[in-house]
Amino acid sequence: MKTNELITVVNENGEKVDLQFIDAISMDGNEYVIVGPKDSDEAYAYKSIITNGETEYLSIGKGQEFKNVLEKYNRS
Repeated sequence: MKTNELITVVNENGEKVDLQFIDAISMDGNEYVIVGPKDSDEAYAYKSIITNGETEYLSIGKGQEFKNVLEKYNRS
């Protein structure tokens, strides 16, 4: 996936939203994407899950999983 590419994610409210891809992180056997709104400094982490051959991006919220992903992203 290329930086600035738009991907569709499912946010915390279960709504599909198009966000810009920033980076990908592998951690604890899971894949995550870092994405954000176009032309914004905001960023969010979503877990990548493959279901029936299709990649889905699910919100991980703001709990410990998010903090762990953010910490690893900031170290890279």
